[in-house]
Amino acid sequence: MPEISERLGICEETIYEMLRSHEIPNIRHGHRFIVSRAAYERWEGTIGEGVPPAAAKEPARIIPISAPATVKTRSPKAM
Repeated sequence: MPEISERLGICEETIYEMLRSHEIPNIRHGHRFIVSRAAYERWEGTIGEGVPPAAAKEPARIIPISAPATVKTRSPKAM
């Protein structure tokens, strides 16, 4: 958070308040705040334009899950 504090010219305590209120886009992992550089830089570019933080968030990435190559099927019982 020191880098964000320095870039904005405000104290780290204020940065943490902005993170808790989701004014700065972030993901919370336990007690840690994770800030994507890309999402932060998009947000930083919109300061003063009235763009909500949700619009500056990084788009969700969808990771395809492939099915197994072969699927075992039961053959009908012979009579």
